[in-house]
Amino acid sequence: MPTAAGPGWNGAVVGCRCRVSGTAAGTGVVLVGLGLVGLGAWARREVRAGLVRERITAPGGVSVTDAGSARALAETIREQTLESAGGKTYAEVGEYLAEDGSSTSDPTKALTDETTGTPVKNPDIELWIRATTLQSALMQAYLAFRISDLMLAVGGALALSGAGIVAGARR
Repeated sequence: MPTAAGPGWNGAVVGCRCRVSGTAAGTGVVLVGLGLVGLGAWARREVRAGLVRERITAPGGVSVTDAGSARALAETIREQTLESAGGKTYAEVGEYLAEDGSSTSDPTKALTDETTGTPVKNPDIELWIRATTLQSALMQAYLAFRISDLMLAVGGALALSGAGIVAGARR
């Protein structure tokens, strides 16, 4: 059996194989990194196109087309909904309107509709449902932007790392 310093050992062949393997591995890492950069850019473009297609406008006439404006509008919607609901969250709002104008979850204590005889639903419930739907959609867009940013960063880091591996293998 040949040893590192003994007869039959050919350091040049082993070194050549390492350079080829390192170059191939580094090239693979570069390609994966570039693929992630491409996917990140595509995802970012898709999310932005979705927001533009919906023509969402925040107070002041500002178009919602990026992560910051999507999150800001979601927070504005929540603040305005809390204000409209008297500072109560969805979980704190009763399902029905009580005789005294407050909210209740007990249908026997609820104001009764004169026409149908059924308890009157609290309009704050519908307000919270709509507000939560809008907030969720905007925060989903915000999250999608952030994930695409992460893909761009990881892809760039992998591409640079792969280039370093290739450079190291060619020494």
